[in-house]
Amino acid sequence: MAQDQAVLDRPGTYGVPASLSDRSVVMRWLIHIGRFFRYKPLGGAGAVIIGLCVFAGLFGNAIDRYNPNDIFKQTNPEFNEELYNKSLTDPLIRLQYPSQVFQKGESPILFGHSTSAHWLGTDGLGHDLYSRIIHGASTALYVGLGAALIATIAGIVIGLASAYFGGAVDFLIQRVMDTLQAFPPLVLLLLFGQVVANPTLTVNTISLGILGVASTSRIVRSSVLATREEVYVLAARTVGANDVRIMGRHIFPNITAPIIVTFTSSIGLYILIEATLAFLGLGDPTRVSWGKMIEEGRRNGASDPFMALAVGLALTFTVLGFNLAGDALRDVLDPRLRGRGGRAGF
Repeated sequence: MAQDQAVLDRPGTYGVPASLSDRSVVMRWLIHIGRFFRYKPLGGAGAVIIGLCVFAGLFGNAIDRYNPNDIFKQTNPEFNEELYNKSLTDPLIRLQYPSQVFQKGESPILFGHSTSAHWLGTDGLGHDLYSRIIHGASTALYVGLGAALIATIAGIVIGLASAYFGGAVDFLIQRVMDTLQAFPPLVLLLLFGQVVANPTLTVNTISLGILGVASTSRIVRSSVLATREEVYVLAARTVGANDVRIMGRHIFPNITAPIIVTFTSSIGLYILIEATLAFLGLGDPTRVSWGKMIEEGRRNGASDPFMALAVGLALTFTVLGFNLAGDALRDVLDPRLRGRGGRAGF
């Protein structure tokens, strides 16, 4: 009888729910994701936006309707063949009518309205706007993820070395970081754009990553300073572990939470900066960029503001998605916030 009762009370049998540790790895991840969306709805909304942006960036060629560089044309609806024939013998007649009346043949569909062929219309050169926005997502992700990776990896190495060794090493590294942060980032990027004749997307990504090293290294340094005096670090040093092993096995795994949050939040910032550079004409001229499209829409905003509005919304929601997800990850991963409100850390 006692054995039967033990079987009945065993987690996961006869309707008794199993603990999280008894689940498979996939099921545990699904449960954590479900809890994240339940208790952090804004963070879940940000994750959905990020997923859509990543999908558009990776599979743009599958979901776009046209090549983003194709120029669509139409027969000039205002062309008047009779007036055109008269103008061949009497050129002065051209002064009495608009020039469109005498334009024979096809012309680009400039700032065309939404149709079944072009869901969001066309831009100022006759390109399909929907396809341009889709391919602009790949440019934004390339710069955002690339710059964030460069800044994070370099910041981890510099911040770890600075805080762990301290003394003269820390002093020298921090003065270099102070010098890098003393200059306004946008001014440095503008100067760099003047030095490089035709800055490519990769060059702009590396430049943004280098500018972000200082702030990332400061965050890593502060986390290492709070961790290097922990008991487990002192114990590892006592048993003879070398510096590389202590930093890699004992310190770094315990400072990953702020690094993940910093990495996620910085992606949106780098996307916004890249759009700013493209808006100012310092982006890669060979790539589709949201910033360049917004600038084109601004120049023609009086006649058709829809282009700037559509592209601006794509940029806004993408940056907002990364910011919302970064804030939610901070609440989940920060041990000081766990349990606050009951479910912050799940």
